[in-house]
Amino acid sequence: MNFIGEHSLWALAGRFFTYLAFTGALGTAIFYGLNWLRPEACSGPDELGRPRPAHEPFLRAGRGAFALHSIGVVGILTVLLTAILSHWFEFDYVWRHSSRDLPLEYVFSALWEGQEGSFIIWIFWHAVLGWFLVRGAKTWEHGTMTVVGLVQLVLTSMILGIYVFGIKIGSSPFVLIRELPENLGLPWTTIKDYMIRIPAFRDGQGLNPLLQNYWMVIHPPTLFLGFAATLLPFAYAVAGWIERRPLEWVTPALPWAYFGVGVLGTGILMGGAWAYEALSFGGFWAWDPVENASLVPWITLVAAAHLMFIVKKKKTSGGLTAIMAMLSFLLVLYSTFLTRSGVLGDSSVHSFVDLGLNGQLMLLLGLFSVGSLILLLVRWRSLPRSSADEAFSSREFWLVIGSLVLLISAVQISFSTSIPVLNKLIGPEGLVPILGEAMAPPTDVFRHYHSIQIPVAIVVSLFMAMVPFLRWDSTPNALLKRILPSLIASLVLGGLAAWGLKFDQPMYSVLLITGVFAALSNLDLWLRYQGGGWRSGGQALGHLGFAFILLGALISNGKKVAISQNPVFLHKDFPANENILIPLGDTVSMHPYWVEWTGERVEGHFQLFDVNFYGTAEDQSPGKKLFSLAPYIQMNPRMGNVREPSTKHYWDRDVYTYVSFADMRSPEEKASGWSEEMDATMGRGEEVFVFEEYMMRCDSIIVKSAQMIEETGDLATLDMAAKLTLKHMDGRKETIEVPYGVRGNEATPGEAEFVNLGVKVRFDGVSDEPGRFKMKFWRKAPEEQEFILLQAFIFPYINVLWLGVVLMAVGTSLAVAKRIAGPKPSPKP
Repeated sequence: MNFIGEHSLWALAGRFFTYLAFTGALGTAIFYGLNWLRPEACSGPDELGRPRPAHEPFLRAGRGAFALHSIGVVGILTVLLTAILSHWFEFDYVWRHSSRDLPLEYVFSALWEGQEGSFIIWIFWHAVLGWFLVRGAKTWEHGTMTVVGLVQLVLTSMILGIYVFGIKIGSSPFVLIRELPENLGLPWTTIKDYMIRIPAFRDGQGLNPLLQNYWMVIHPPTLFLGFAATLLPFAYAVAGWIERRPLEWVTPALPWAYFGVGVLGTGILMGGAWAYEALSFGGFWAWDPVENASLVPWITLVAAAHLMFIVKKKKTSGGLTAIMAMLSFLLVLYSTFLTRSGVLGDSSVHSFVDLGLNGQLMLLLGLFSVGSLILLLVRWRSLPRSSADEAFSSREFWLVIGSLVLLISAVQISFSTSIPVLNKLIGPEGLVPILGEAMAPPTDVFRHYHSIQIPVAIVVSLFMAMVPFLRWDSTPNALLKRILPSLIASLVLGGLAAWGLKFDQPMYSVLLITGVFAALSNLDLWLRYQGGGWRSGGQALGHLGFAFILLGALISNGKKVAISQNPVFLHKDFPANENILIPLGDTVSMHPYWVEWTGERVEGHFQLFDVNFYGTAEDQSPGKKLFSLAPYIQMNPRMGNVREPSTKHYWDRDVYTYVSFADMRSPEEKASGWSEEMDATMGRGEEVFVFEEYMMRCDSIIVKSAQMIEETGDLATLDMAAKLTLKHMDGRKETIEVPYGVRGNEATPGEAEFVNLGVKVRFDGVSDEPGRFKMKFWRKAPEEQEFILLQAFIFPYINVLWLGVVLMAVGTSLAVAKRIAGPKPSPKP
């Protein structure tokens, strides 16, 4: 059957490209992997220490298969993006994640909002990075591309959307709504022009309001590029250990490790910037489980990147380096399981709903985890052993210690984040019920995580300050004197800063001093001992940036001040120590400012609240106007309203505000004098208690007229009414009829008023429950002055954090460029 207005050929094209990508990934894994079946391929270098060449026909076949895979991936992206841009709402994915009024700049956010879309962008980045291996991996091409092909094979299966022996394999973004299992066999799926006749297909549900932010256009692809980058060190490590080159893999993997550190770190911090601007929880990091799941792979990747220097310079620590490199990618897979299995649905605002992919997700994680473990166990004995222990004063010794400290940090975060998973595995109702009662997640997450992470940050700061000055093998005492100026300066400056900021927790003061020490030490290293050159300054600038991030996060969060404090109790849900009541047109004191709410306005989907900030005069009265802010609420009838902050930026602080409560009725509703909207579902003869003082009874449902279309038997017009009786607790009662009409596909809800009792009713139509109807009630609003509740915080020196982000990104980029360029050529004699 040809359905009018349906783009079924495009859906078929999307599925074709999906199958092409899957088949190409399978061919990539097979043809590249056939090289490993040759006896000499996995026997290590030849007699002269040279890597053994791959079989050329296998390489050509593998490249061809990967080209087909890449064409499929690009085709998937093209079809899905076209469907979103064209508003083809017969596609279930397009209907669920976009709408006609979605601004063009957020179309890409809709592309990767859902699980299927985020898998696609992840697969796309793997395909892009795979071509760098094809072009530049040389003797490592067949090994690394075998791993890439296997990963792409499993990831592409996540978007297949097919059934094999009754088992669902993946969830396709190209499924039409009429093809969904829950819709099969329904009468409307046989109507040729259902796209025209059914109003639901004229628009989609829309993009989550939280994602309608410019950060969400660039944060997810950056984050997924960082996730994808962890695959390359993993692929090099696996190939190196299979081919009995357990140390040589480090040299080509090192630039990719630092690339991953830079991109993934930037992506995580972009997410923090989005949270700061969009989530209105008063900060940029909340230790949310999904935030943690992205942070942990970055931590282990940082450890792996630093350990790679030891392998490259000293040919030791190969085992720990491989473990960290493999663990980083495996933790990305575990993060995928956590966020997409639905297990974090009750503990995170970021997690996806379960699409029935748990089995595949567990297979993905288990396949590569078990495979990596077996590889490490089988090859561990052949790992070269160091002839002597590292000296206590050597750089390699402290780099190993530092990596183990980072591992402790990752373990604590991972364990705490995994509590919901552990409960499902070994809890009282888990697969293996070992525990007598379920483990409870931490109630005070900041106290819980800071108990370990702040000491870790202190140790890491000390290592960043001192280790760059150490030498390989051992370090003469004279060289250690180089850090004394930075140490003395940091003790003085850090101590004064801690005293001036009045930190009440000793660990905060210690972290402040060690953070200053790390910053000054690396600045000194770059300027005095590296000549301030950009080529040599990547490491120092990266460390300097991370020190600034630690300092900015510590000061801005540790000394965050809530200035919106109300003099009297407001409500249990709006504590007076964080919320201030501002009547319309009035000016109230909010030390060190005076604030005035001058009014509200609507711009598109946004309701803005204009707030003026004034200084304080000598007599403590309002002074001159300093600035204005406009915190707003994004109105979304489908998904609920979302409050968004407005911030005044100064070089040394941010004044951060958002509206915690406002009367969101339209101006017409406010002028009408009705308030306290209430919904109810009623059947004939049923009663509902309304506004805690009225009893509403549905006496009857009256059908006044109905006409049918003779040709189709469909309803043409319908006029009906609900006869309702409202009775007050004091005995007063009143009876009215509320109309409801249908004209073709258009419904017309009717309203009526209980004039004597001050209640208005709207008949909203038929409920999903048989014989029941939807009603909405309002009551007369008392005369009162309009007001808003405002929350306002001061984040001191938060720009130090953002400066650190820039410095770390620049430093990491310079380090990557240096590793790619190789050693500087010696001058000619």
